[in-house]
Amino acid sequence: VTGYNNGRQAVVSVLADTQLSLSFAADGRVSGSAGCNNFMGTYTVSGSSLKLGPAATTRKLCAQPDVMEQEQQFLKALESVAAIRQEGERAELRTADGALAVSLLKDAAQ
Repeated sequence: VTGYNNGRQAVVSVLADTQLSLSFAADGRVSGSAGCNNFMGTYTVSGSSLKLGPAATTRKLCAQPDVMEQEQQFLKALESVAAIRQEGERAELRTADGALAVSLLKDAAQ
């Protein structure tokens, strides 16, 4: 994840020294890191339409309040996803009205 919508109509970068990730499995499961906690859920895709189901997360409490806020904003952005647009190594997850929810860069290790 290279950026996400913070819920205040702005796409922001991931905080320094944190990592947000998102992995889609062929069986319809999605998982990743929200910065402090891990999450998992389901997804459905049809053409460019993408719907993520509710995410279940681990319940660690992070020492940095900013990391917890980032985590909440990122997970909320994932809930708003309605479409995916891919171009090469990059992907954009967009809301139903076309706003950018999450921007992704494919991990070279995968």
